[in-house]
Amino acid sequence: MSNLQVLTNERLNKLIDETQKTLYELKDEVKRRELEQQEHEVMDLDNHMKSAELSLNTIKNFVSYLLEESKKKKSKK
Repeated sequence: MSNLQVLTNERLNKLIDETQKTLYELKDEVKRRELEQQEHEVMDLDNHMKSAELSLNTIKNFVSYLLEESKKKKSKK
């Protein structure tokens, strides 16, 4: 491509059109990948939230157990 002066205007215009088309295709692909990545992140967030909810329930159950045990010990005294 170093000898652009040798190319006809028609060929230059065709190269410009092809380059623009390729650029649009590349931009579309980047957008598609970004959307796909966002979808995966949202799915991962949903999984993390479910995991956090399970952990919170486990902690809640454990605290309830400790309170019940504490009440039992107090009533024995």
